[in-house]
Parts: sequence; structure tokens; C-alpha cells
Amino acid sequence: MRRNHQSLSDAEITRRARVNPQYLQRHRDLKADAEAVRAHLAADRPRAQAAAAAGREAALMMENRMLLAQIADLRRDLETARAELRAVRARDLAANARGDLASRPTRDTEIEALRRGRDAALAAVRRAEADLLAQRNVVQRLIAENTRLIGSAGPPSLPG
Repeated sequence: MRRNHQSLSDAEITRRARVNPQYLQRHRDLKADAEAVRAHLAADRPRAQAAAAAGREAALMMENRMLLAQIADLRRDLETARAELRAVRARDLAANARGDLASRPTRDTEIEALRRGRDAALAAVRRAEADLLAQRNVVQRLIAENTRLIGSAGPPSLPG
């Protein structure tokens, strides 16, 4: 459209690109870009502003999806660290129940290694929980800001 200075419909864009007719509906950022080019070609300032707002909204929605994926990754890491800590604690409890700690003083080095492992796992869990809390706070602030930005842009006006 830019090269030929010719406005194209969404259907024509998807036909020329040889993609599914619903492609622009699923990729709102591309649809907003196409609308911005159409508005520029038509020298329609309100339409260009609406297209820019739709582009910002699509970008904010994509950022929200990425942040939610990061939170999911952090939660998986936290659960892994917690599982490791539970395993270390279970080994310690089993050793205590068998009386191995009291009856075999030669295993002191092994016990110390287990304790160090437990302490390291506990520290990893605490770090993961702190990271998760920090990420959650960032995401909440970004979602609030994105919601504010989407709300301040107002509903995009449809070309009439």
C-alpha cells in the first residue's frame, strides 16, 4: 500500500499475502498497521489516531501475554525448588527415623552435605519466591498501566 499509494482492503491484503482470511483478525498489530497506512493515504487524522490507539492496545496486550508467560515460568521454577526441598527434608527425616545419624558417627560428612543441600534448596526457594513476588508486582503495575492506557484511548472509531 505504501509503495503504490493504494489503499487495500483486509481481504485483498490477505489474498495477496496468501494467508488465511482471518489472519489479520488474529494479528491485531498488523491490522492496526494496515489501518494506519489507509488513514495516512486518505489523510484522515482521526482515523490515523484511532489506528495508532489500536496499535498501542495490541502491543500492550502482547506485553501482557508475555508477562503472564514469565509468571508461569517462575511458578514452575518455584515448584521445582519446593520439590527439591521436600526431598531433602524427607531424606533427613528418614535418616533420623532409622537412627542412622546417632549410630554411625562416620556419616557426619554425609549429614553435613545433606544439610548444605537442604540449606541451598531452601535459599533457592526463598529467592524464587522473592522473584515471583517482584514479577507479580511488576505485572500488576503493567496491567494497571495498560488498562489505564487502553481506557484513556477511548473506543476506536470505526470508519463510516
